[in-house]
Amino acid sequence: MPLPPTDQSTGLPDQHLRDAYRRADYTVNGQRLKIGQPHPEFDRWLAELGHSSYTILTAYNPLSTPLPQVVNAARHRTLTALVDQLRYAHVVASGSDPAGHWPDEHGLCLFDLPEEKSIHLARLYEQHAIVVGGLGRTPRLLYP
Repeated sequence: MPLPPTDQSTGLPDQHLRDAYRRADYTVNGQRLKIGQPHPEFDRWLAELGHSSYTILTAYNPLSTPLPQVVNAARHRTLTALVDQLRYAHVVASGSDPAGHWPDEHGLCLFDLPEEKSIHLARLYEQHAIVVGGLGRTPRLLYP
């Protein structure tokens, strides 16, 4: 099943948001990932699963606009259903603000997804940024 069409960039968020995304903690399999920092334990786990790259994505708070929890939860369910239907390998993930100014966001860690498909999903769910990384590479922010 192909992804629904979208060719709209979400645009580059302002510096304040980019800094917040960079400072955030991204948790997958109980391991906290930080942008630009190596995570050898995570790399070992990723390799044990037989994967070489990952994308962390949420459907919460499109374009960093806070939504009610019930709406965010529904968006997360639709993302999960789509990813399941497309048979993309994934596990649950989350993003959190270490300063506690922004509520935690549930998401998914998708494995071995080509960057263009990651960007497409981010645009579909109106996300300013996603986290991408892989074996031996530090996590980085990608702005779709």
